Amino acid sequence: MDDPERAQAYLRLLRDDAPPYEELEPTDQSYTRMLFFNLWDNAGGFSSFQEGLESLRPQWAFRDELRQLLSHVIERADHFPIPLPGRLSRVPLKVHSAYNRSEILAALGVARFGGQMPRSFAQGVQWVEELQTDALLITLEKNEKDFSPTVRYKDYALSPTLFHWESQNSTAADSHTGMRYRDHAQRGSHILLFMRRYKNTDIGKPQPWILLGPATYEGHTGSKPMAVTWRLKYELPADVWTYSAITAS
Repeated sequence: MDDPERAQAYLRLLRDDAPPYEELEPTDQSYTRMLFFNLWDNAGGFSSFQEGLESLRPQWAFRDELRQLLSHVIERADHFPIPLPGRLSRVPLKVHSAYNRSEILAALGVARFGGQMPRSFAQGVQWVEELQTDALLITLEKNEKDFSPTVRYKDYALSPTLFHWESQNSTAADSHTGMRYRDHAQRGSHILLFMRRYKNTDIGKPQPWILLGPATYEGHTGSKPMAVTWRLKYELPADVWTYSAITAS
């Protein structure tokens, strides 16, 4: 975790005197949903966010350790988080910060009680109707063990502001989804790119995605899959640009 605002929000939610979910401001309610699905990516058998928070109250040692970890990562954050602009400003995600699958889906309103659980999410694209947003989750280096040849798309940075991305094999350039990608600016919808280098970390846990931020359509070639060039609103951090361009060879 490298977003100090999110870490501070989680710290507030882990306090002994944390207010009930219903009394929280909308932003802190969003952070509550992110923390909840981070801890229980299949809802954990709970029927409400408050029920999950209440279950943590007697878990003093767990909350204390988590607070120590959060305080530690706040001090070590090395990217400057940028709030999302415009109509996406109410989404509690920061450009150039890292998020796991549960946090992304919760922040976008996809993960919810009675709906999709983060644990069941396997695809690399998600259309969010309420936000009029396409979220593209990209893994740069795809190995044979985790990715079949049919989904080993060629994704890489062309420059600090241009990114080459391949759609799903089923997406034709003239399909509803393909046209939504191409015409998103005219339609008023948004594109958010999330990227990670590997599927798993060195200890075998899923690597989080970095939010590269909003992007706009520059052009494409081909169909099924479409090879799309996106222009990023914000330049890639120098370290991210260094490794994200490697796969272009």
